[in-house]
Amino acid sequence: MVKVSAHPADEPSWSFCPSIAMTAAPRQSDLDARRDAMVSGLRDRIDRTNHHLVTPRRGVNLSRIRMRTLLLPAFAIILMISFGSRAGAPLGVDAAFTPGSGTSFAGPRVFEIPPGAAPAKPVRLEPGDVVGTSSGSASLLEAGKGRIRLEPGARAALASLLPPRVRLIGGAAEASGRIRVVTAHGILDLASGRARLNLDASGLTVTLEEGAGTLVAPDATTELVPGLTATAR
Repeated sequence: MVKVSAHPADEPSWSFCPSIAMTAAPRQSDLDARRDAMVSGLRDRIDRTNHHLVTPRRGVNLSRIRMRTLLLPAFAIILMISFGSRAGAPLGVDAAFTPGSGTSFAGPRVFEIPPGAAPAKPVRLEPGDVVGTSSGSASLLEAGKGRIRLEPGARAALASLLPPRVRLIGGAAEASGRIRVVTAHGILDLASGRARLNLDASGLTVTLEEGAGTLVAPDATTELVPGLTATAR
């Protein structure tokens, strides 16, 4: 029989080599410290980025405000100089004078149109211009949506463009469209249609041929009816 005897020396001996020893797990406090450092660094980067983005924009906005503050008054002055007495009149509202055959005038300009000649071209008027027909056929004054035909001997002045207003100085005329005619004796406020006017030393006579209008006199206001003749003295 074979006997097997056990001795302590026969038991296997185990030992760990330093090169393969397991490293101890990091502590929770170390992980928290690293996390806090990363968060703080990220916040610093975000703050620096926002500072670079916002600061130039503020500079641009301030520059735009300064430019607007300087340019707007200058633009208003340019408009006033360009339009002069037309400032306040809407764009597209104009006044013009078309001479008829014969002799007529618009301000310092005098027109001599021979009978049978080609129709004259209209000339632009400004508020304050005086126009009239000396001889020949009637001349035409247009202001906005209103028109006045000036018979020979009639004189008128363009009072304003807004609203279209003409001052009849004297003579016979025919108003049409929408216009206000001011005289020394009364005011014709024509809303639509046609009306004949005659102004002389005895007063103003108005005959509404069609449409609607009002004659305002110092002593009364008359609603005009087609075919009715009203007088203001």
